[in-house]
Amino acid sequence: MKAIGTPVIVSADGASHLEQISLTQNEHYDERWLQELIFKNPSLLPMDQIEPGLGELIPVCMELPLRCGYLDNLFLTPDGDIVIVEVKLWRNPEMRRAVLAQALDYASALFSMSYEELDAAVRKADGANGRTMFEIADGPETLEEPDFIDALINRLKTGRIVVIVAGDGIRGELEKLVEQLQTHAGFRFTFALVELALFHADDDRWLVVPRTLAKTYRIERGVIRLEGDGVSASFEPAPAPRASSSTRSVSPEAKTISSDIFYDAMRGIDADLPRQINEMLSKVETYGVYPEFSKSLLIRMALPNGDVAHLGFIERSGTVWFSEPETKLPSHDAIDRFFAELAAQYGWAREGIPGNEKLTSQGKRPKVAELVQGSAGFVAAMRSLSDHLRSTE
Repeated sequence: MKAIGTPVIVSADGASHLEQISLTQNEHYDERWLQELIFKNPSLLPMDQIEPGLGELIPVCMELPLRCGYLDNLFLTPDGDIVIVEVKLWRNPEMRRAVLAQALDYASALFSMSYEELDAAVRKADGANGRTMFEIADGPETLEEPDFIDALINRLKTGRIVVIVAGDGIRGELEKLVEQLQTHAGFRFTFALVELALFHADDDRWLVVPRTLAKTYRIERGVIRLEGDGVSASFEPAPAPRASSSTRSVSPEAKTISSDIFYDAMRGIDADLPRQINEMLSKVETYGVYPEFSKSLLIRMALPNGDVAHLGFIERSGTVWFSEPETKLPSHDAIDRFFAELAAQYGWAREGIPGNEKLTSQGKRPKVAELVQGSAGFVAAMRSLSDHLRSTE
């Protein structure tokens, strides 16, 4: 059973408890109020726990007209990623059962839309302003308009979006249903349940505590059927499009939208790169080395003391970074040994001064093809680093 304690504000004048607000028993703070709160403050959504590789959420519109109803909140990112949010309070037991199917209906409706159709729906929801998606999302970090549109078209075509159900108190039966979806082979999109606990500080301030209660990856486009009054569900997959061997995923690690996009970028460089990268990484798992996906593939190492070391990263462009201060290890001696071993194994140069050093190949950052082709050297360097860290523990 989950429980949230009452937050206490401590100051020089003493301590005071905050008042938790129950939206299900409050006429003023209702579902619409929560919908607007999330729309105006997208940072309330714990995206670092759901899809850490996505950029900052940009509020696009509320009440987006779709063929099956009106979607509560639509967000985009500067890179053209799509996040949809359905907000529900849990007053009605029937709504608890229907909310998952409703959110999936909205996702399915988006998948069936072209870019032009979605843009027209956004302009309609934007009211008198009638702005396009690019006009709403445009900013210093936003892709150029042709690239932004291409990214959106790709997300709609592949179904790579994030679907979030957010509420004031997620019930156990909904968590169990989402967990059941995890057992099915997925397609592309990420689904998450987010619970928001709200506490009133004063007239102008709120404390909001978001929690990701359940998350499942790559739900396949299909039909979810809720049966009876329980939480049983059957899954009827939609017919999958034919895929050639060149477009079929070869990456067992590609479980998130961020990893999908990364491996697609690698496949654009060389169709065999995803397999080579995964093969290389599988050989260093025994040393605690693992990938973490953001806008790049981050190379991490679990340390004997429970901390995590940051070793380097591979950009979607294929450029490899091993440099300070990006490389973070317990001591400069460990970094020095690590860089020396990589340089020796690959014939790379060490440029810069201690504290601001980088590894280069013929005067430039190494490329991922060079890294995987010399994977035996990568494995040797990780083994040497692991041995050194254990010996100095």
